[in-house]
Amino acid sequence: MLDVSPALRLRDLSEQMGVTEMTLRRDAAQPEAGFACRGGYIVTTRTTEHYDFDAQMNRAIDAKRAAAGHALDLVPEGAVVFLDTGTTLPHLARLLAQGKARRIITHCLTTAEILQGRSSVPVEFLGGEIKSSTRSCHAGNPHDRLAPLNIDVAFLSAGGLDSDGALSCSHDYEVPLKRAAIELSKQCFVVMDASKIGQRKPVVFASLDEVSGVVTEAGLLAAAQLKM
Repeated sequence: MLDVSPALRLRDLSEQMGVTEMTLRRDAAQPEAGFACRGGYIVTTRTTEHYDFDAQMNRAIDAKRAAAGHALDLVPEGAVVFLDTGTTLPHLARLLAQGKARRIITHCLTTAEILQGRSSVPVEFLGGEIKSSTRSCHAGNPHDRLAPLNIDVAFLSAGGLDSDGALSCSHDYEVPLKRAAIELSKQCFVVMDASKIGQRKPVVFASLDEVSGVVTEAGLLAAAQLKM
């Protein structure tokens, strides 16, 4: 099943397979399993590449700022906005700090630091275990955490979008919250600089068909435009 979907909810998989969630958790704990349980989801496990957050923050800054500007145009007035971790979305956070959104939700420490004391918009920070590789916090049951927040638009980061339409990132712990944001937001856009198109990182978290569109420095690219 994980060959078809990059992540499956533990509860749903338990029902489909007719086994208990505890059985799936136990199987996932085996070193040779090839999958793991992360925040209520079963995800594939692959070798994680080194990700230098500081180096990425200083790469393609102009492109990231331009992409953030285009993303701002997609925020409805008075919207509840979710901002993923990553090195492009902090630029969007700076733009949102002056208004437009009704509420900003994030688990990214960099974004929270930008907004702290500078934002005229209420900010809700999702805590959890700190992951220094992405400067973000992660905890169990992300679906349950996001469900009551009524997210109008979510903006996600991605390390790659390959020719098969697979959206990918560098760490499997990122997947559950990304999946929850995709499933629970009214609209969901991936924001990246165009150099990441044609790339594939170790962990696939979604397919292009599952998101509303991809935003780069060139503007909004609908899913149909990116079919290769």
